[in-house]
Amino acid sequence: MKKLFLFFLISLITLTTNGQQLNSEFFQKNGEVYFRFFRSPELVLNNLSKIISLDNVKNDSVYAYANEEEFNLFSKFDIPIEVLKHPGDVENVKMSSTVEGIMDWDSYPTYDAYVAMMYQFQTNYPTLCRIVDAGTTVQGRKILFAVISDNVNQREQEPRTQYSSTMHGDETTGYVLMLRLIDYLLSNYGTDTKVTNLVNNLEIWINPNANPDGTYRSGNSTVSGARRGNANNVDINRNFPDPKGGLHPDGYAWQPETIAMMNLAQSYNFVISANFHGGTEVINYPWDTWQARHPDDNWYQFISHLYADTAQENSPGTSYMRGYNDGITNGYDWYTVEGGRQDYMNYFAGCKEVCIEISNTKLVAASSLPTYWNYNKQSLLNYLENALHGFRGVVTDINGNPIKAKVTVLNHDANNSHIYSDSVSGNYHRMIYAGNYTLSFSADSFVTKTFSNVSTSYLTTTVLNVQLQSTNPVPVELISFSGTVVDNSIELNWSTATETNNKGFEIERSNSASNWENIGFVNGIGTSLSTKTYSFSDNSPLFGTSKYRLKQIDFDGTFSYSSEIEVNFGEAFNFQLSQNYPNPFNPETVIKFSIPQESNVKLNVFNSLGEEVALLLDEVKGGGFHEIKFNGSTLPSGLYFYRIETDKFSSIKKMMLVK
Repeated sequence: MKKLFLFFLISLITLTTNGQQLNSEFFQKNGEVYFRFFRSPELVLNNLSKIISLDNVKNDSVYAYANEEEFNLFSKFDIPIEVLKHPGDVENVKMSSTVEGIMDWDSYPTYDAYVAMMYQFQTNYPTLCRIVDAGTTVQGRKILFAVISDNVNQREQEPRTQYSSTMHGDETTGYVLMLRLIDYLLSNYGTDTKVTNLVNNLEIWINPNANPDGTYRSGNSTVSGARRGNANNVDINRNFPDPKGGLHPDGYAWQPETIAMMNLAQSYNFVISANFHGGTEVINYPWDTWQARHPDDNWYQFISHLYADTAQENSPGTSYMRGYNDGITNGYDWYTVEGGRQDYMNYFAGCKEVCIEISNTKLVAASSLPTYWNYNKQSLLNYLENALHGFRGVVTDINGNPIKAKVTVLNHDANNSHIYSDSVSGNYHRMIYAGNYTLSFSADSFVTKTFSNVSTSYLTTTVLNVQLQSTNPVPVELISFSGTVVDNSIELNWSTATETNNKGFEIERSNSASNWENIGFVNGIGTSLSTKTYSFSDNSPLFGTSKYRLKQIDFDGTFSYSSEIEVNFGEAFNFQLSQNYPNPFNPETVIKFSIPQESNVKLNVFNSLGEEVALLLDEVKGGGFHEIKFNGSTLPSGLYFYRIETDKFSSIKKMMLVK
């Protein structure tokens, strides 16, 4: 049950009187309550933060949010509180319903205008920008990313960076600043040297609004009435897996908004990211959940001060971003958070992330938005540049094929601070504080390489390309061999881990009535240290059970046989649901299944929340093998499941849509 530690906390906290109880009507109308209370030596804030969403701690005042369930738990402590006006309840907010109106940058977009603007970026700059629909919210709004690069439709050997804003729906300053940053990067490419360098050397992902349900709680036409939580009144920034608090530290199921970000983080190798909030002005760096410092604490302080110092320089005569430790703070030192995105990205996704609190007011007056842009523009560009500094290079095998390798800084890395090279390009980027280090590169089936006393300096790049040698001495290593009945043929598939001097494979067949016969030949790859796959179709299979084997032949005439497999071709087909192919796919894939006799077959597709997104088949099919094409062009990237059901058989498999 949610928050079972409640009774333990009661024993730790001295109860007071005069607690305030809000009724259900209040929460039905408002979704959440914003309040403050005074801290005292008896109050253990780290434990209270597991019940309510702490928002800020200023001297002896603690500011917090709670939904109805959370507030009812909190009220048991009888702590006196003051209910405050919700930060999102701002009247007369200037809104724009057209893309042209938004581009004056002194108003907030309606939801429809926001979506239109994002896709117009793609239309206006097709070679520089593409829009990724990462998922939908509880109420069906889109979680959109603008991807910006000089060759935006190709995966180049360059780091992926990410900006995301407004996961708390009432913290809207970053929302408009991210839209303006997208426009600034695209419209200044080719004319501004700094912008051109960033776009040429990075793959930049920008998500202006991670919680549009919270921002548009009053409807798509206004941000007035915005709320911190999503449509389920869940704080998204407490809903992520946590290195200390576990998979569900807040006690709630992962929300659609959380799942969208997790899917994205696990599918792409982001190097550095930042998420933008409001309510104070400070750069918050890891950890939020642990008192222990991150192994890269000095690097985090350096880049955080660089952001804050630059913002201070561009806001002369103001107190902007000058509080805390001159504009920065360690998260745990400020107040503890479990389930935050920042620690999730750092610990689980291998991506360095900070939280940037960009304005003391959460929903600032629209007329102030250009001012905050002027304060932050240079810092936003500088922060992206961090991805180009430190150690970088490409990890390959001796033939130049990319390898996903673990990159470890020995006697330094801890708590998952190591990184991995990109599996597609072999590219790696290890940002780190200036100094001399020992780097280790390791991967399965390869000899680990270690480089000692490698140095890097402030805001510079040290390039270290690495080739790893395979540990596998087998000339041709067969790692799989299988056969499947497909319609009126038998499809054989096999793969090799390595090949040396491989001319090819003869395919041989036998059954109880015949000796081995050669039925075909497939050319080999010669020499390779990467996985290779092969296939062959026996279009005239023998009735009943047949044996197959591969005769691998070297260029010098030597040969060896594989193990034998058996495949039954006949009338007695079995129930079977095959893995879709290709997988991952974009946007089409094929699903195959077999049934032994005429049956009513239902085949449908579900998303990771268990919601049906497509019904592919619901009709009577004859015995045999069948295949169905599935088109996911209207769906966002992510993990999906497909299920087959008959009166005697049911099976589920998963597939990945990557756009």
